[in-house]
Amino acid sequence: MTVKKFGGTSVGTAEMIKKVKEIVSFNDEKVIVVVSAVAKTTNRLVSLLENLEHNDIIFANNDLKTIYKYHFELISELGIKDDTIEYLDKIIHVLKNIIESVNNKIDLTNNQKDVILSCGELLSSKIVYQYLLSENVKASFIDSREIIKTDSEFTNAEVNLEQSKYHINNKLKDSFKSSDVIIMGGFIASDEKGRTTTIGRGGSDFSASVMAWASEAEKLEIWTDVDGIMSIDPKLNKNALRILQLSYDEAAELAYFGAKVLHPKTIGPAIKAKIPVIVKNTFNPNLKGTWIQDSDTNTKIIKAFSYWDDIIVINIKSNRMLGAHGFLNNVFEIFKNYKTPVDLIATSEVSLSLTIDSDKNLGYIIGELEKFSNVTVHTNHSIISAIGDGIKETAGIASRFFGVLKDVNIKMVSIGASEVNISIVVHQGDLERSLDLLHKEFFDNLEYPNIFERIENGKN
Repeated sequence: MTVKKFGGTSVGTAEMIKKVKEIVSFNDEKVIVVVSAVAKTTNRLVSLLENLEHNDIIFANNDLKTIYKYHFELISELGIKDDTIEYLDKIIHVLKNIIESVNNKIDLTNNQKDVILSCGELLSSKIVYQYLLSENVKASFIDSREIIKTDSEFTNAEVNLEQSKYHINNKLKDSFKSSDVIIMGGFIASDEKGRTTTIGRGGSDFSASVMAWASEAEKLEIWTDVDGIMSIDPKLNKNALRILQLSYDEAAELAYFGAKVLHPKTIGPAIKAKIPVIVKNTFNPNLKGTWIQDSDTNTKIIKAFSYWDDIIVINIKSNRMLGAHGFLNNVFEIFKNYKTPVDLIATSEVSLSLTIDSDKNLGYIIGELEKFSNVTVHTNHSIISAIGDGIKETAGIASRFFGVLKDVNIKMVSIGASEVNISIVVHQGDLERSLDLLHKEFFDNLEYPNIFERIENGKN
């Protein structure tokens, strides 16, 4: 059995949904299909939500009309009007009721926010399901909220893996009795009270990974609009190489430090079950893509450079006596209390530098830190990460890395925390130049045909 996850652009048009059908039906195997919302739908739902929070009812209704129109046209093009239009009307009715309640001066609840955000995946999964049925595919539809279980941290809920596994296996056992293909939406779930939750932007990858782990699938395929994971963002560098194979650790670091092809949480369940993850292109399905799996003979070279923009650097120095007990504990307790993740850290006995990626609650955090520290804050920075198994322990890599950036002002370095990651912080104005210098240094004359594939003029 295989789990296949399709991103928003992969289900964004009638033509693409027809391609999905071809991919799903290609082999005679049991398949679980996890889909994201139709392209740009989640952005429109976020806009609707924000308009409601600002009581802009007219703009919220305009968002609703756009969502309805796009999905109605998609359904019409696929020729699956009857049952699917009825489902579309049901979802739109739910959104209308929420808009009306806000118009009547009733504040949005956190649960209602997730109900709004869930509508994209509910619609896309139902549309794909009805189309497969119309093409005589033996398919079943599962509402993800019945099987993916979370806590009640609305808009960014934590999945309860063991509880989800129990529900998943019970549901799959029944569904596969009469079906070869199961369709469900990613990103959405429910808490122990049955209330709709969502697991964060990009969470459909994680939903698919949970399904692969729980069902003991043979592999997890992530179908997107790119040919695999690249050595660098091809939008920044036309000489990017396609990476043919990565280890789990390398893929996890790439996902966390800015590579947008994978959601950061995706790799965890796959590692637990040792399931290969393959990133493939729905527009170009014959390409091998990028394979992510365990490897005992992984070549110790830099595989890719990733970056993370709009980073905030916070420098904290204790204003108490040298070596004051509990300094670091006090610092991190503050970030914990304000639910603000820290990405990179460089520390000494009485001072540290760290990075965060959001200014939410920043004023409160600084106020707390200043009770026992001297604090400076620097915005408009970027993290650059070099990813590759064993690169920290491989002689010569660090010297080449820093040597090529001798004219760049590096604000912070993290080189000890991970065996597969060397990270630095630079000003955003130095980001593209730094990435270009690094990629030229490590990839211009690199030949590892079992690991990389060169792309000429956009083709293999």
